[in-house]
Formats: sequence, C-alpha cells, structure tokens
Amino acid sequence: MIDGHIHFEKQPYTLGVVNSMVETAISKGIDEIWLLDHTHKFKEFSFLYEDLQDETSINWYKRKKTISVWEYIEFIGYIKSKKWPIKIKFGLEVCYFPQHEIEIKKVLESLPKFDFLIGSVHFVFGTMIDYSKELQDKFDINKMYIEYFNIQKKAVISRIFDVIGHPDSIKLFGNYPSDEINHQLIEDFANVLEKYNQRVENNSGLTRYGFRYGGMSEEMLEIFKKHNIKFHKSSDAHIFSDIGRIFDKIIDNE
Repeated sequence: MIDGHIHFEKQPYTLGVVNSMVETAISKGIDEIWLLDHTHKFKEFSFLYEDLQDETSINWYKRKKTISVWEYIEFIGYIKSKKWPIKIKFGLEVCYFPQHEIEIKKVLESLPKFDFLIGSVHFVFGTMIDYSKELQDKFDINKMYIEYFNIQKKAVISRIFDVIGHPDSIKLFGNYPSDEINHQLIEDFANVLEKYNQRVENNSGLTRYGFRYGGMSEEMLEIFKKHNIKFHKSSDAHIFSDIGRIFDKIIDNE
C-alpha cells in the first residue's frame, strides 16, 4: 500500500526523521512512501506567489522562510544512498498557477528529475482558498468552484504532473456550489482526467483540520470510478505520526 503524500514541512532533513517515517509506515502496513515538500518552501519557486491578491495570502507567504531547493535535492541523494525496508520516492508538491506554467516547466527542467510531481490548486483568484472560511466567503461560491476546477483541468492538460493532489480540498470549510453545478464540474473534470490518463489522490488530510470525513466525496469517488480514474491513498502528513491517517476509512483504485 502507498502513502502518496508525506511532507517534511517543519521537520528537518535528517536521517532520524526518515527513520521515523519508515517505522510509522511499516506499523500501518504501508510498503511505499512518497516524500515531498511544497514549492512555497523553496526560493526557486518564489515567482509563483507574486500574483497573490489579498492581504492574508500575501502575509502568509511573507512569513515563509524559504530555502534553496538544492538543499532538498542533496538530502534526497543522501537518503537514496541508504538501504530501506520499504520503497521511498521523493517529489514536489507544486502550487499550480496557469499563468506561470512556462516558468514552472523551465525551473523543473533545470533540476534533477524527481520521482514524482504532484500538482495542487491552493489559490483561486489570487486567494488561498484552503486557508480560512472568511477568505472563501468573499467569493460567489459557484464562481469559485468553477474557477477551481478550471485550474485543475489546466494542470492536467499541462502534462507536468504525475498526480493531481487533493482534487476537492475546496470543500474544507463546508461551502458548496449548487448540486447541479457540482455534479457537472466533477463530470467534466473526470472526462479530462480520463482523456489524459491522469492519476489523482484520495487524500485524508482534511481531517487534520476537523473535516468530517477523509478523502474524496462519495459523488467524486463514484464518478471517478465510472471513468476508471486511478487514485491512491495519501495522508498529506505534515508530521511523521500522521502517515497513513485513517487509511482504514478511505479507498484506492489501483
């Protein structure tokens, strides 16, 4: 079983942290872990956050202490030189902004190839829509959902990513569009995923913030299975103890 989304976040790049990740994964019956960090952690990707529009999102990024992605790449080489009892992959979670697609590709081409790339949508209309309900409430919910799924479709069409991350995380604060719009958005998204043979993840991370269930909605799962979309389990762990979080309550579709 895979846990396809595990962050270092504020944990240091050390052998001890990876040992703890591996031990936790084994205890949960997981035999493959995908380790990564957000692009907002690395100064080489600072251009992605130049277009933020609201004060909360701008200040959020200003508080980030960025490092060079090469520190991470050097650490990857060190960990890969060791032998491990389970499979370990290393990647990046890229905040996808369609207007920066060319720049994203250029930076990635300048770096050694990662084992995987996850494309995620955290920003809509220049606002961090998974930060607070107050930020979401500033927008017409139908329009926000339409734009969110449009950006995700563009991420798929870009062919940059191996996986689309947490494809319905926009639901975090309980805001939903009309049922008719929601269903059509998921259907249209599934058609694009199917056309481009794009994998997604069934991500349990929203439960860390108190969301009532882990993973994709039942409607999204049903539509994705109808379209034969492949997805695997991901915890979105930001600390090693969250690896495999509620994996007994979410499914994969390998």
